Amino acid sequence: MVNRLPFGAAIVCVLAAAVPIEAAERPLTFNRDVAPIIFQNCTPCHRPGEPAPFALLSYDDVKQRAKQIVTTTEHRFMPPWKPDPEFRHFEGERWLDEDEIETLRDWVDAGAVEGDPRERPSPPRFPDGWHLGKPDLVLTMPEAFTVPAEGKDLFRNFVLPVPLNERRFVQAIEFRPGNGKAVHHARILLDETGELRQRDLEQPGPGFEGMDAQGAHFPEGHFLGWAPGKMPRREDVAWPLAARTDIIVQMHLKPSGRQESVKASIGLYFTNKAPAIHPVLLRLGSKSIDIPPGESSYVVTDSYTLPVPAKALSIYPHAHYLAREMTVVAEMPDGGTERLLRIADWDFNWQDEYEFVDPVDLPKGARLVMRFVYDNSSTNPRNPNSPPRRVLSGPDGSDEMGELLMQFLAGNEADAAMLRAETSRKTLLAEVAGEEKRIADVPGDYSVRNSLGVHYVQLGRNAEARAQFLAALELSPDHAIAHYNLGLIAILANQADEAFMHLRKALEAKPAYAEAHSNLGVLLEATGKPDEAFDHYRKALESRPDNAAALANLARQLVRRGRPGDAIDHLERLQRLQPDNPVVLGNLAAAYSADGQASRAVRAARDGLQRAIAAKNDALIRQLTTMLQELEQQDQPRGKAGSLP
Repeated sequence: MVNRLPFGAAIVCVLAAAVPIEAAERPLTFNRDVAPIIFQNCTPCHRPGEPAPFALLSYDDVKQRAKQIVTTTEHRFMPPWKPDPEFRHFEGERWLDEDEIETLRDWVDAGAVEGDPRERPSPPRFPDGWHLGKPDLVLTMPEAFTVPAEGKDLFRNFVLPVPLNERRFVQAIEFRPGNGKAVHHARILLDETGELRQRDLEQPGPGFEGMDAQGAHFPEGHFLGWAPGKMPRREDVAWPLAARTDIIVQMHLKPSGRQESVKASIGLYFTNKAPAIHPVLLRLGSKSIDIPPGESSYVVTDSYTLPVPAKALSIYPHAHYLAREMTVVAEMPDGGTERLLRIADWDFNWQDEYEFVDPVDLPKGARLVMRFVYDNSSTNPRNPNSPPRRVLSGPDGSDEMGELLMQFLAGNEADAAMLRAETSRKTLLAEVAGEEKRIADVPGDYSVRNSLGVHYVQLGRNAEARAQFLAALELSPDHAIAHYNLGLIAILANQADEAFMHLRKALEAKPAYAEAHSNLGVLLEATGKPDEAFDHYRKALESRPDNAAALANLARQLVRRGRPGDAIDHLERLQRLQPDNPVVLGNLAAAYSADGQASRAVRAARDGLQRAIAAKNDALIRQLTTMLQELEQQDQPRGKAGSLP
């Protein structure tokens, strides 16, 4: 029974209920709060067989390193992800947000409690074999390389010959370092010349040293590399791999405190679908870097204006130890700016390529601008020189580089061809500027003089090229390549005597020089000496069985000598090397006709005509049309089918 309330008393009509303990009041635990962060961002590298020095797979693993984990994440040293996510997002970001870093710190401050095992997520599972399944072809270093226990980082190139007799299209490539403790990162390049294979043989041990693998290149429109944590994927656009190509694996190797053995493998995944359109690589940067000692803010800038609209697919910055900041933007024709990449604290040890989450649509007229800042002062903790010294452009780790690669996809092949031509010329001009600067600094570098001469020829500056080749020979009289290049310039100038002299001197210095044999054969044939020419074509093929020019030249001679069957063997091999070349198909049609294989001759001529039409080569279209009509009508006598040049 309720007694009567006092006059004027107010009643609070709120019902009371039991107050639960809020979830936020519960202490942080490893199993519920920390394990998801660690398993997602750290375990992919911190596990057995990967390059990280210890595993982070269990509570005990993480508790043992708890304070270290907090320190490295707070300072953004780990996980190793350099692009600023507030500037641009990329695929596979390894970036902890502030809440995740705070969770790790608060968990440690609260005593690093393990928590209820039922709340712990399962550790991530990683395949024991190839991530993308069984490769179509596996290439493995034939011999392991031993990394010493102590000393400076090593840069080493390893040559992996590709045992293919015909061109294939590569959809994916998966790199397995063989020893994650020693391999920091790798770039994967192609060499069709065989020159780097010879360079490998000339140096003791597996591979050859340095970051300068001159002649090696990325596949057209692609860049291939590996860094810890990077997962392989199948490309939307495949790239062609020619027969008898060498793959060059350029590794950055780090001593681990104990002697390590490295034997890397590459898995190749093929597709039968040829790309409808090839991507284009834009290369920005400088080959003329010259940083004075003590300079703390040396700036390298470069820009390029797109001549056609294109989609930016990925971006790859590259520098060495002195670089500090990197910024890349696209200045739009309407005055706006598209932010593409910002790295506030570049670290050579954690370089990578970055794929945009969504391709960036850029209009015609967009101006791409890169700005790299370098610190060559004693306050730069990554400066390898104490005291600082002058640093120039160059491929070695003690040199410096400033390079930006961007991968674009144009809307159609015509736009891609225009973009490819303009970007190639820009790259060529940058190479020339760098080589001219190098010669000014080091006049006695004959290899740079030869390289500059080659680039002058590509720009049509033959007189300047000749001067550089002659200067290279003054420095190194037995420089076979310089003699060969002078021989080519003499051929173009119709100076047969000088061409003979230089090509023969090239062969004296390098008897197995396939290109010199082939071009000397052409010169002998043109001056009425077919038998000597035939001998040099054979020697070229003995040195390089896949030398395209020698195969074509020898096949032509064999047809004239009444041996069309032997010519067909050479031309079919050449056709496997160059399946889209209409000239090869036309010559193959002529050889089939001379051998009495009329139906095969017609098919080859038709195939060649289709490729000439696709290439929009009007002269070849006319020649192949006439040949096809004659073959179809069988009006041409056996053995008299004309060959293309």
